[in-house]
Order: sequence, then C-alpha cells, then structure tokens
Amino acid sequence: MGQDDLDQRILSILQSNGKVSIEDMAVMLDRSPSTIRDRVRRMEEERLILGYSTIVDQERLDVDAEAFVLADIDISAEPKAISALMSLEGVSEVMKMTGEPRLMFRVHAANRSELLQYLDKNIRPLGFRRLDVRLVLDRTIRYPGFV
Repeated sequence: MGQDDLDQRILSILQSNGKVSIEDMAVMLDRSPSTIRDRVRRMEEERLILGYSTIVDQERLDVDAEAFVLADIDISAEPKAISALMSLEGVSEVMKMTGEPRLMFRVHAANRSELLQYLDKNIRPLGFRRLDVRLVLDRTIRYPGFV
C-alpha cells in the first residue's frame, strides 16, 4: 500500500526521534492518538517500519577499534556465511556488494589487538577467500534528529 502525506510525516518524526510517543505525534500532526497509533501499527505490519533502535556511543563502551572488511566468497557459500556473520556479536552490519569483493561488513572490538584476534578466530574460518580490512580512523556521524 502506498503512503500518503500523513504517513510520510509520521515516518519523518519517527526517523528523527524513535522515542516520541503516539500522543506527542498526535499533537504535532493535529490528529487523534488512535489515528496515529493505527497508522504506525499498519506500517509496522506492512514492514515499512522494520524496527526501532538505539544509537550507542561506541567509544564510551570501550570499543576503540572499528573496521570495514571487504571479503570474497563463493556464491554457493554466501548465504551460510552471511547468516554466520549476522550471528556474531562483534559484527554490526553486513552488506552484499556489486562486483568483487562480494561482501562488506563492519566489525567492532575493544582495541586493534582484539580486532585481529576476532578476525582470526571468528571471521577467517567462515571460508572467505580474501579479507581486505580497512580500519576506521575517525567517524563523522549524522545521527537521526540532529541536523
């Protein structure tokens, strides 16, 4: 089902502040809370809204090493490898890419030494032909709700 202007405005509010209450959105949009609740529920059921998350300051959690890993793998082994990557706690994101390498994923660890150990112990055994590890030196992030 297509989204109308009200759906778009609800999505915009939720993307900037996922903690906003239905009641507050109703006031902002000059609609009844039940209308907003029904719209949000419908978009969740249609899987337009996939979920809600919290953005955590990794540095405050003593996560000081972050890397993007580009990896080649046989197409037949790809689904199993992606599933295994998604089950690992230190992997926060997995992306299928065009061209070679076929996969890219983000890995976090407390420090570079732990990152190396994590790659050797958890990632290399998954059957990748090549790992190209790119350490993140600095991040500039635009968080939702902040312009």
